[in-house]
Order: sequence, then structure tokens, then C-alpha cells
Amino acid sequence: MKRWKKLQHVSETEFLRQVGIPRANFETIVEKVNTYLEAERVRNRMKRRGLKFSHLPIEDRLLLTFYYLRHHPTFLNLADVFGISESYANKRYHEYLDILVKVLRLPGHKALLSEDWIAIVIDVTEQPIERPVDKQRAWFSGKKKRHTAKIQLIVCLLTLQILSVVCGKGRTHDFTLFKQCGLHLAAALEKYADAGYQGLDKLIANAFTPIKKPRNRKLTPEERAYNRALAKLRIRIEHVNRRCKIFRVTKDVYRGKHRHIQKTWTVVSALVNYRYAE
Repeated sequence: MKRWKKLQHVSETEFLRQVGIPRANFETIVEKVNTYLEAERVRNRMKRRGLKFSHLPIEDRLLLTFYYLRHHPTFLNLADVFGISESYANKRYHEYLDILVKVLRLPGHKALLSEDWIAIVIDVTEQPIERPVDKQRAWFSGKKKRHTAKIQLIVCLLTLQILSVVCGKGRTHDFTLFKQCGLHLAAALEKYADAGYQGLDKLIANAFTPIKKPRNRKLTPEERAYNRALAKLRIRIEHVNRRCKIFRVTKDVYRGKHRHIQKTWTVVSALVNYRYAE
């Protein structure tokens, strides 16, 4: 029996625990992927040649991808779960990860020029990676004391929808990563960030960061009150980080190639948006 057929008989709670998204969201994504694949076959007629045979139906291929994102097993274990070879599991995972990047799009950089979001929060989280073979120093985080990748999330303050994801190396400073990604933000947007973005208000309008304690004096009661009020707003992005890290591939030590980190976080962010869409 195929994996999708087995999961059709489990409860909604168990489906969510195994796949990471509700059953209704999964079925919607299956329809979107089917539509994309059909459009690709029409656009590129060379893909319609030959016999059409596959070990797995499209539902099981997507389940394989989501299962890897949710549980982060080795491809040997993943192959055993789906009754296929290790190399075939690896091939299908990367194939459908690329498809999901195109099908499940984030609002992206252009959307940040719109004033519809009113207020956004910017924050960086770090994910440990395996020790690189080359250029190790660029990936070494002084804060975490290990090799990491930095992931910058931009989130709508009101809806907690993830608008943009940018990945960088662990040694890169938070503010440097923001400047390197070249994001253009609407001037009217209120932008909230933590102390790692000191100087953001000099770079863009309507930016708010905590007030640092000056040398040789304490913060005034008004300055402390401002910092507390700002922290209450910024804390909401930590809830979004927690939602993303339900998918173990973004929480555990990342074992894949570094060039795939951006795609992985983009797909996970899009799935989080689907699950918590209002």
C-alpha cells in the first residue's frame, strides 16, 4: 500500500505530526503541483516523450519531501519508509524541493515596496551546519562558537506572515547581511529590529531598534520603557522562528549542501504561511 493511502485513514492530529501541515493544505499543494507539472508538459513538449512510469505517485513524492523537511532523516531511512532506493529518494526530494520553490512563492522583495503590510519585524536566526571543508572561517559564528548559517526573516507584524527569507554565512554580522541582500522597503513601513541592527534608522526611514546603554551613564526610565515596548513587538517574530523549527530540517544540524539552505528555508517558510494563514 502506498504511503498516501495509509495516511488517508489517520486522524488530522497524526497527519499534522507526520507531515507538518494539515491535510487540507497538503491536498491544495498537490493540486498546485499537478497544475504546474501539466503546464510544464505543455510548454516543453520534449518532456512528454517515452513511457510514463514511476515508483511513486505524485502524492507520495510530495509526502517524501515533506517527511524529510519535517523529520530530517537520512536518505537511507527515508528510502526505507517509502520502500524505494536511497538514490531514488535523494533524487525525488531535490526534484520536488525545486518544484515547491516555484509553486509556493513568498511575497518576496517586490512586495516589501508595498505599504499594505503597515509594520514589519526583521530578525536573524542561526542554524548549525556541519563543519565545512573549505572556507571554514566564513561560516564560524562568534556568538554560537560553531559553524552556522544565518537566516534573516522579515515578517508582517500583524499577520505573522513571512515575507522574505535571506540566508548568509555564520560570520556575517546581522546588519551586514541586511545591507548585502539589497532589500528595498517602502518608506511608510514601520520596521522593528533588535540590537544587531543598530544604525538601521540612519539607513532607512521609520526604523526602530533598541537604545544602547551609553558609556558612563545608565538608561533613563523613558529609554527603558521604550526598549520594553519595542521588545513586546519584536517578540512576535520568535513565535515565527518556532513555527519554522517544527520542521526539523531547519532546527537540527544542516547536513545538506550549503547552496540548498536558501531553498530549504524558502519552502519551509511558505509551508508555515500556508498552515497559519488566517
